[in-house]
Amino acid sequence: MSAPAVLPGGDAAAGWPVIPGMAPPPCEPPPSRPPLPDGVSTVEAPDDDRYTALRGRLAGLVRAAVDVDEIAAHLEAGGINDRIARNEYGEASVFALADRLRADLGSSAGTAAPPAARTAGPAELLVATLVRAALYLTPAVVAVGGAEWFTGLPAAAGAGALIFGWATGQALAFLGYRALSYAGPARAARLLAGGFGVAAVGWAVLMLMLGVTDPWPHVVATGQLALFAATGVALVTGQETRVLVAAATVWFATLALSHGAGLLGLWLLAFGVVVVVIVAFAPALGPAARFRPAPGEAGTALAHGSVGAGQAVLFASVVLAGSDSALVPAAAVPLLVGVPLAELVLIWHQRRVAGTRAAHTDRRLYVRRLTRVALATVAVLAVPLLAGSVLTGLGTGRFAAAVLLTGVFALCLVLVAHRRLGLAALLVWWPAILVGLLSRAVPGAERSLVDTLVAVVLIAVCLPALGVVTMVLRDRWSYR
Repeated sequence: MSAPAVLPGGDAAAGWPVIPGMAPPPCEPPPSRPPLPDGVSTVEAPDDDRYTALRGRLAGLVRAAVDVDEIAAHLEAGGINDRIARNEYGEASVFALADRLRADLGSSAGTAAPPAARTAGPAELLVATLVRAALYLTPAVVAVGGAEWFTGLPAAAGAGALIFGWATGQALAFLGYRALSYAGPARAARLLAGGFGVAAVGWAVLMLMLGVTDPWPHVVATGQLALFAATGVALVTGQETRVLVAAATVWFATLALSHGAGLLGLWLLAFGVVVVVIVAFAPALGPAARFRPAPGEAGTALAHGSVGAGQAVLFASVVLAGSDSALVPAAAVPLLVGVPLAELVLIWHQRRVAGTRAAHTDRRLYVRRLTRVALATVAVLAVPLLAGSVLTGLGTGRFAAAVLLTGVFALCLVLVAHRRLGLAALLVWWPAILVGLLSRAVPGAERSLVDTLVAVVLIAVCLPALGVVTMVLRDRWSYR
């Protein structure tokens, strides 16, 4: 599933992702100018207008910061390093620039403060979260609703394309956010269009090399990749509502397929996917500045892709596993409900942390309050673990595993939001590998037994993951 765009009330520089899985890009660094370290003469002086704009943009953050170190951390997370601090703002380092911002804003009490950004209300926040959740769950809904039609396909066209599309969506979305920050939505949309186009052609060639020559598997695989592409570009460019409206045909066709619509439902689904792609990539037609990802960003993009691949493998192993497609919709319900709820919990946590920063200027009090907020959030995140454990004891099998999977995805969302990509990848790949080994260890076993064992594996994963997430949420540097 794709990552959502920057969450309402959040800050792109504050490390918010926007889908399970992906931190937004830093703010745009200004073009290079001659350096001016500590009074050394240069060709030209720093741009005062640029500093004024920076001060106005970060006024609220600077006033709410606990100390200069926190301001410097936000500047670094926003892409301002020591070189840019010297070249653009005439300060010796990021910490010197942070100290200047703190002093300027602290001494301007007599002047009118810049208007604060409007904070979304609860109703608006709920609607925006549901729109994003519905959009990035659309590929999963199609996989669930059309499960009867997609069974029996070659692995490369079914689960393989799902995993590849999920992983590609996460990786390209990260680069898309970078392009959005540097060059605007048109360039971001073009980057995603090119990336998914290359990915689709490459996957088709791979399927041919594996001996898949029938048209239908290629159509299914291309349709999955197209949905991931449309979802990713919509979240990156902020077109979620428009694309979700266009996706109404896809949802209707999926519902029709699940009720036996047959070929008519398939044609309607294909038409809906085409409409969604056209609407989603419309921003690519606008004028765009140039953008080239930095070499080091490829590794980060691959890390996001690894997290997405692990999520997709777990989804296929828990929700789509087995030959009985009638169990798939029931197993998908916890995920469809739990993903938007997990995002709301994360937003609630972030707002409480922001309020804590605004209320406390003493570091010790701030850390103490942050710990209480983190523990309250972890208590909410532990609900799927508790519910799944009870359901496992009652013998509900796959439904219990699906509830626990929702908890894993929620914990993964927290880790990605705080840029702990290695931990997030470990969280999803560890159970994915264990579930795969489990399926081979008990060949021919009853599906109910396998589902119960899968639930036990997920319980064993969630327990230590809750401890890790607690430490991450308590780490004040993770909110840079």
